[in-house]
Amino acid sequence: MNLKITSLFVFFTFFTAFGQETYQVSGKLIASDSENAIAFANAVLLNDGTVVKGSSSETSGIFLISNVSPGKYTLNISFVGYKTYTKEIEVTKTIDLGTITLQVDTESLDGVVISTKKPTLKREIDRLVFTVEGTALTEDNTWEVLRRTPGVIVVNNELSVKNSTPTVYINDRKVHLSASEIYQLLEGTPAQTVKSVEVITNPPARYDAQGGVILNIVMSRNLILGYNGSIYGNFTQGVFPRYNAGMNHFYKRNKLNIFGSYSYTHTKINRDNDELINYLDNTTTTSIWNSDINRNTRENRHNVNLNIDYEFDAKNIVSFSGNLLYNPYWKRRTLTSGIVDDQTVANEDFSLAAINNYSQDKHNLGLNLDYTHHFKKEGEKLSANVHYTDYDRDGNQDVSTGYTVFLGTDFTTAFTTQANQKTNIISGQIDYELPISESANFETGIKAVNIETDSNLWQFNIQNGIPVIDTNNSDTFQYDESIYAGYVSYAKNWDKWSLKVGFRGEQTELKGNSLSTNQVNTQNYFELFPSAYISHQVSDKLNIYADFSRRITRPSFDNLNPFRFNFTDFSFATGNPRLQPSIANSYKVGAEIISKFFIEAFYIYNKNEIYELTLQDNENNILQYIDSNVENNRYYGLDFITYFSILDTWDVSITTSFYNNEDTFTLADNVRVLQQKWANYTAIDNNFTFLKDQSLTANVSFVYLSPVILGLSEVSSRNLLSLSLRKNLWNKRATISLTANDILNGQEFTKTTVFANQNSRYLANFDTQIIRVGFRYNFGNTKLRTNQRTKSSAEQERLKE
Repeated sequence: MNLKITSLFVFFTFFTAFGQETYQVSGKLIASDSENAIAFANAVLLNDGTVVKGSSSETSGIFLISNVSPGKYTLNISFVGYKTYTKEIEVTKTIDLGTITLQVDTESLDGVVISTKKPTLKREIDRLVFTVEGTALTEDNTWEVLRRTPGVIVVNNELSVKNSTPTVYINDRKVHLSASEIYQLLEGTPAQTVKSVEVITNPPARYDAQGGVILNIVMSRNLILGYNGSIYGNFTQGVFPRYNAGMNHFYKRNKLNIFGSYSYTHTKINRDNDELINYLDNTTTTSIWNSDINRNTRENRHNVNLNIDYEFDAKNIVSFSGNLLYNPYWKRRTLTSGIVDDQTVANEDFSLAAINNYSQDKHNLGLNLDYTHHFKKEGEKLSANVHYTDYDRDGNQDVSTGYTVFLGTDFTTAFTTQANQKTNIISGQIDYELPISESANFETGIKAVNIETDSNLWQFNIQNGIPVIDTNNSDTFQYDESIYAGYVSYAKNWDKWSLKVGFRGEQTELKGNSLSTNQVNTQNYFELFPSAYISHQVSDKLNIYADFSRRITRPSFDNLNPFRFNFTDFSFATGNPRLQPSIANSYKVGAEIISKFFIEAFYIYNKNEIYELTLQDNENNILQYIDSNVENNRYYGLDFITYFSILDTWDVSITTSFYNNEDTFTLADNVRVLQQKWANYTAIDNNFTFLKDQSLTANVSFVYLSPVILGLSEVSSRNLLSLSLRKNLWNKRATISLTANDILNGQEFTKTTVFANQNSRYLANFDTQIIRVGFRYNFGNTKLRTNQRTKSSAEQERLKE
């Protein structure tokens, strides 16, 4: 691995030594009506109508465009209230244009009708692209842009696409997908940086084979020099109050871009469960457990993000990025009160009251070093990345339970656990892209990853006030995994046809060792992941397409950990070191009609899908949460997506899917279970614009999810109605917002499990009915776009919260 990293740094050094000679274009801007210097005017160089380089003028009026390659350009200089200045120039040396006077635009703004650029939805051969650059959506945060992307559903601040959790990328680099972390990151990222969101349901070969659907957020490249920043804060009232605040800073000067952000979040989240379990002996009920469970989770979280780009010249760029999530305070208090109705002749009825106090502190540090070299041929480039993750989590749990026996003697039990996990991930990859012709493109790349994780869990039973180690529930688990991958991809366009094919191969080698049991598990396997896409433009109004991809879902490190983690005396969770990876084959055919309506039929066959199954141990009256492979899963249906304008001030997005989900299980004692159900989810999103200056916007969204099967259980229907208002102030430098989420409290649901000798039901009520008030203030050159991004390796996705 060290040799691979050294080789990547050699690439960096080699290519940066061969930069093409570049020049500078400069000048000073003054106003015709006052002869005062004009600050923050945009100065850009265009080549055949495409922006190549740009900057903004400083307070002195001087602008400087650096690293300009020799050639002919059109210089455009623009500033609000003044006519655009245009000049044709040929760069063969450094050019000083001297003083340039911008003429006042005498056209009265009172007579101008303000029009807003609308978001667009377009189908490309392997993805759906929602372009938002320059629209009203970019005046909000990036999370809101993602939430309003057609095809994306957000429930309880968790993303869902095609009824599955997507993997989030920013500029083709994967980000950590813990639901709360990705929400915090994107909620604090200004959307002025977002160009488009790509929904990739069948990802091509260049993306890691791990995972399913991909959401790729494409950031605009910054061309303007200067500084900008923002501060923001939100106050949320649910069952308990919570708040978060943060700041972003960006500076660009000549060859250097620097972005830094910090955010702090303080939360207290409530959750209530009502649980009913019927323990059985064959078909006879032996006891009925009825429990009320209240869980409060408190957290203080710090998130720091730093990005540095250095442009040696127009052909060579080196970038560094670092992301730190730090949780010094995380506490969860769970109170369980239960009544147990014994149905046997012994009639041993009792009640219980359990208190579980669990605390954690953790950090997750991700570092990236990137290098990109652009060759002389337009579009040909080589890029390399080195990634490192340091993850450390320590947890302590104290559990005590008091039992009141109706016809016997009362008693209490208590135990404590100490658990920690340390994980290091290091990876390196190289990608090469070559346009073969104007209509054909070739891509290839390689990647190597090494993961090492050590986990420890120690349980102590409290006996007469003295902790005594429980060797049956204590262990050390060591895990090592290496993945070696390579891919090739070819794309070709004809007059009315487009084709793209790719192959990715991944070799996986892993070893897990449970020290207390001396249980060693090794797996070595190679998998090939083909992908293919074809589309045909039948007419100006109709495009038809079909695609296929094969994907893998590897178990998370916690899934593989064989520890038995006890929540109470009568419930525990355990991993499975012999879990197999899940392989999915996904097929899709669709039609795009007048660039507004998208209809798709799909079929997905998933072998060894991983579920956390909730199983009853009827003999010992224990509830078990066990990670297991499903024999197979079939998922097929029909999707419909549209985005259109009803009025100039009213846009509507509709997503609906009718699908059948079928799971086949083989449980202990060769009990075979088949679960299947037709279901529907529908999301309707309305965006409104008000006032003459369009500074007031509103969003009304509604999501409906019908009853569905989840593993061995059936989940009842849910709905989500939300309303948000946003008002821009002070020439869009400030924004205030008001959000009402889950107005009907429709996220409450019931989960029922009835099959063979399993019979349970619980009602879950999450803390989703909230009111949020937010404020953001932008300062500096607010026309500046940042280089903000957050990256982590594919393997980092498998770290759980």
